[in-house]
Amino acid sequence: MSKVINAGKYNKKIEIIEVDGAKDSSGFPTGTQKTILSTFASLKTTKGFTLIANNTDFEKAYTNFTIRYPKTTITRDMLIKFNGKLYSIEYLNNVNEANIELEMQCKLVVK
Repeated sequence: MSKVINAGKYNKKIEIIEVDGAKDSSGFPTGTQKTILSTFASLKTTKGFTLIANNTDFEKAYTNFTIRYPKTTITRDMLIKFNGKLYSIEYLNNVNEANIELEMQCKLVVK
């Protein structure tokens, strides 16, 4: 029996992008961008209180994007484009190993 998911929770349009290997002297991607997947995701950000309570630096703030489990292979080398910003994928999680949802823990790419 598969789990029923509220489709309305996926309300943020994102693109998962693959960038060819070219990088600048600081290690930021400079090559051509190719959209691998255009989909809708749910969005959850780390709250400031959580960071302070855990005595963590704001530099470690993450944004979690959760999408329906894709047929396309997604790797940590790819980037997420959301709201005109790029995010690097730090961690991928197949939620409950059920192949229903993929959670991507991401950091904002700051140039």
